[in-house]
Amino acid sequence: MAVQSTLAKSALSLKYKEGVDTNGKDIMRTKKFTNVKVTAADQDIFDISDAFTSLMLYPVSEVLRSDDSMLPNV
Repeated sequence: MAVQSTLAKSALSLKYKEGVDTNGKDIMRTKKFTNVKVTAADQDIFDISDAFTSLMLYPVSEVLRSDDSMLPNV
């Protein structure tokens, strides 16, 4: 029998460049927003990320959606 997963939780992460260190390497940070509805459409999450991006001090380089699924253990 094939295992079927159930979506348990979702999160939105915004990755941004905060600056450059003394060696000239980019300092990358991530701001994670948890408790995103698992039923939220990708477009809706992207639209929200646009709103958050306009409020952030640094430019956002990546928008990530993370989904965790539950696998039954029966």
